[in-house]
Amino acid sequence: MLKKIIFQVDYLGINQIEQEILFSLISDKLIAIGCLSVSNISENKELHQPLQQIEVIVDGKIHINQVKKCFEPLARITDFDELTLINTTNWVESYKDTVKPVVINNSFFIAPDWIDVPQNSKQLSVIRINPGMAFGTGLHPTTQMCLQLISSLPLSNKNVIDLGCGSGILGIACAKRGAKSVTFVDNDFVALGITRENIIKNSCQEVDHKITSALTRNTKKADYIFANILLNPLKNMAKTISSKVKSTGQIFLSGILIDQVESLLKSYEEHTEKKLIKIVELHMKQWACVQITYE
Repeated sequence: MLKKIIFQVDYLGINQIEQEILFSLISDKLIAIGCLSVSNISENKELHQPLQQIEVIVDGKIHINQVKKCFEPLARITDFDELTLINTTNWVESYKDTVKPVVINNSFFIAPDWIDVPQNSKQLSVIRINPGMAFGTGLHPTTQMCLQLISSLPLSNKNVIDLGCGSGILGIACAKRGAKSVTFVDNDFVALGITRENIIKNSCQEVDHKITSALTRNTKKADYIFANILLNPLKNMAKTISSKVKSTGQIFLSGILIDQVESLLKSYEEHTEKKLIKIVELHMKQWACVQITYE
């Protein structure tokens, strides 16, 4: 039997950015104890108060006191309502039945927690990603093309930046393939929380890693930068991205349509005196992924 618990939280005096950080931290703790979902259902349609109301879905195995402890000492609960959800189990199981694993280049087996790894896939690098709020379950063509390229890269002793990391899937894939260090970057605090959870879920916490909301002056240069975002952010960040790749390194640009490639590469040519070399351009459906370097 599933239950919905709606918490009223004291948010007065806490600014929006601080609330977003606290919401992310609380969400991490709730997911870690086995809650099925965590949502902000603020009455304000623009969600300016992320802590105002938090909705948590749990099954019968989790006691309300366990859930309450996840808020301590980050936020003070002022009230809560507990509702029993009727006839939901079949819907949940039906949804799970529709989710299929993704296998990439005989290298990666990507699936949520509830899917067993078949015997003939045991030799693959298994990545556990549950469907959720952050982009990157392995289903989208742009993610799959990046994973295809990762599967053929020499990653041992390499430093990687996963820019716009979403669920963290690309950085985790690099860690699984032997990367020395991975920097996960996303300006969405919820995504950073989910990335942190997925690093632990996939036993990659021992790999040298950093989780941050922006590339900074202190971000060390990488051998490989993966930027699976959208055209305009990729253009706007061309100078920054180019400055963070090593002289012999490579940049992987995705999240773009096939007819946007030429325009995007011009942006990257404009921000360096070196010659841009396009190594590979992959297409899947209407999407593209480009691997470049400079010489």
